[in-house]
Amino acid sequence: MMMDVQHIVSLLAPLKQQGMSPLQAVNALLSQASAGDGSVALVVPHEAIIASSEAVARALTQVFAPLNPAELAMILHESYPALSALDIGNVILAAEVFPDTPAAVMLSALTGAGFDANTAADAVNVLYPITVTVQSNQPWQATGLHVTGRQSTQISAQGSWTANPATGMVGPAGNRAFIAIPGYTLPGAPEGALVARIGDNAPFLVGTLGQAPVGQSGQMHLCINDDVNGIYGAGLKDNHGTLEVHIVTQPS
Repeated sequence: MMMDVQHIVSLLAPLKQQGMSPLQAVNALLSQASAGDGSVALVVPHEAIIASSEAVARALTQVFAPLNPAELAMILHESYPALSALDIGNVILAAEVFPDTPAAVMLSALTGAGFDANTAADAVNVLYPITVTVQSNQPWQATGLHVTGRQSTQISAQGSWTANPATGMVGPAGNRAFIAIPGYTLPGAPEGALVARIGDNAPFLVGTLGQAPVGQSGQMHLCINDDVNGIYGAGLKDNHGTLEVHIVTQPS
């Protein structure tokens, strides 16, 4: 099928005038394209299918405006059954389609299109990397990411903060000269290091670059490795500085 969007627009517009719905128009267009040379290719590269679906999506948003992400997801899932939830999500987020679609809207669109809740959630985690600022003077801070336990989640951090003004500023790896004792966020790890926790699981060290433990699921929270309850002194109250943390989920 030709990938020129304006050509597809010229083909869809008459079908709309005939009273076809967006789904009917796309299916008619795909049928015409398949039968154009009297045969149907037995094997079509997946990349070509994605390119075709993105071109059709861009044309649909022009011809059948106003169209929304939920409607487009349903059309793509039915017309292009080889596309995964992640594929469809990427098409929806493409430039000139719906690049500003919020994560919650995407999740609803994918489940509404017929993908099961786990598949849709996995796709959304990949589609929406998260960047958060973690404060040194606050306890466990939410990232907004629900780790599913079915994917690889990588965490990287930069910046400087301190858990002890007397020993100075440190990076995400913390101060290796001072190892946290019981009562700290993560005993046995460097004081001032970035620590994460998923759901009710035990905290784990992130430092400058870390990965969520395989199989753990739940909301991810982040914290500085310090005397969070003030058992030994000021606790978090005398801390200052922040880290910028980037969280990326890899496809399973």
